[in-house]
Amino acid sequence: MFTIILLAVLLPAKLFSKEKKELRQELPEIISKLQFYKGHEDLSVDSVHNLPENLFKEFTSYTISEKEVFWLKIVIDNQQAATDEYFIHFNSHLDDIYLYQKNDNGVWIEERSGVLIPEKLKTVKGFIKDKIPFTISNGSSTILYLKIENQIEKYLDTKKIWIVDSKSFNRIFIQTKQIQSIFLGIVVILCFFNLLLFLSTGTRIYLYYMLYAIFSSIYFIYAFQYFETGYFANHPHVSLYLFFSATFIPVVYCWFLYELLKTDVNDFVRSIVKKYAITVSAFALLILIIALFDYTTGVLVDDIYSIVNSIIVVLLVVLLFRKVSNTVKIVLSGSVFLVAGVFSTIVLNFQNETPGHGYFFQSGFFIELIFFTVAINFTYQNERLEKLKFELKNASLENEKLAKEREAQKLREQINLKERDLATKVFAISQKEMLIKNVTSHLEKQVQNNSVKVKDIKEVISNLSSKMNDNHWEEFETHFIQVHPDFYRLLNKKYPGLTRTERKLCAFIKLNLTTKEIAGITKRNPESIHMTRCRLRRKMGLNKSENLDNVINNIK
Repeated sequence: MFTIILLAVLLPAKLFSKEKKELRQELPEIISKLQFYKGHEDLSVDSVHNLPENLFKEFTSYTISEKEVFWLKIVIDNQQAATDEYFIHFNSHLDDIYLYQKNDNGVWIEERSGVLIPEKLKTVKGFIKDKIPFTISNGSSTILYLKIENQIEKYLDTKKIWIVDSKSFNRIFIQTKQIQSIFLGIVVILCFFNLLLFLSTGTRIYLYYMLYAIFSSIYFIYAFQYFETGYFANHPHVSLYLFFSATFIPVVYCWFLYELLKTDVNDFVRSIVKKYAITVSAFALLILIIALFDYTTGVLVDDIYSIVNSIIVVLLVVLLFRKVSNTVKIVLSGSVFLVAGVFSTIVLNFQNETPGHGYFFQSGFFIELIFFTVAINFTYQNERLEKLKFELKNASLENEKLAKEREAQKLREQINLKERDLATKVFAISQKEMLIKNVTSHLEKQVQNNSVKVKDIKEVISNLSSKMNDNHWEEFETHFIQVHPDFYRLLNKKYPGLTRTERKLCAFIKLNLTTKEIAGITKRNPESIHMTRCRLRRKMGLNKSENLDNVINNIK
């Protein structure tokens, strides 16, 4: 599977490289003479055409001064020409280029191009910023004069000058457009999904992934001249500086890696990655500032910066590979392919810069993007799994909480029921004792009045009096302890000096009985109960602000 992906990505680069060789005719084959003349003023084509031949020198290479204007004289051997229409492709950042040739009527025809010339001023519209067209004329040779003005490029040599067959170029351009459209379509889809993931989860790793893909895509659109249409076609300075979108690719990569290592390495290692990310960000801004003053120097510094970053990324792969999770290993493995593509492109461009070299960079990036997508998918699935675990844990805790609340509610209901039963028993006991007391009192009066036999009455009185004991209250305390098993123990522990009567009063208060109700049950007047409460407060050491009922009810 991996081999298939690799071949599918690298095949366009191979085909493009092959086609470039087919459409390009080497200088010795089609150019019979290449000369240049550097004058002291901006001459017209008629003036240059009439200059003596000895003023023109053979051109191999030339160091260009800033804002310098010079002329090239190119003689095309018509017998070597395979077709009638060609482009001269300089493959250099030459600002302004005029091409002059005589038509069959002997009139000089002017063509114009250049990287800083808006499309509306160019002779031929479209993707030809560094190309200028010419037509093979009648006869054995075609003589071309080119006036070149430069502000950007520092050096020009014959390796950078190609003669490109227009038909072959158009065929290759269509192929390139198709490949880049597929590539951009994939990147747009990936960016869209990562934007949705970032907005839904708030995880910055998806944001960095999206920015990484965007900056890389901007560079490739620049490299393959997609920015030479629409708005950018008539604002060439803006298009030119889009090259430095590649400068920020390592910046986003470092922050992406820093975010990815959040749970994989210790804080010390992650802090080193963060410091490096900050350093790379500062260097990227510095390169952009340099480029604003000197474009060529900015490009050179950017190439060195890219090579250094590539070496450091390889070192990071070696140092971290065994210490990180499979997700990070996938990302680091993909980074190796990007480094290989970047390094190949830079080295080949130092030898001879061509647009085709950009395919090595793009192929490495595309493979890396596949690895990144797999890693992002792992990250997303892990986040979903962790989220599900968290939700299940919360649901389990919530269920436990609800179960405990239901159990507590059930216990409260049981306690309330028992307290009601206990209060009922207390009332029944008090009524029973009151009845016994009333009967005893009545019989005693009868005895005093001699209305019944004294012996029988005394026997009844004795039996009833024997029932008036503390057994009822012992029964009450038994039931009370069942409802509040720890109450007396905690009460005695906290207030050890209380009498039996005072403890009984505390039990009545625990049942939320009023002073009047307690007086009725105990057959005492309310004032007596009030005095007992006052003594109880003193023994418990309560101040005026403390409520006796609340204190007793809080004993649990």
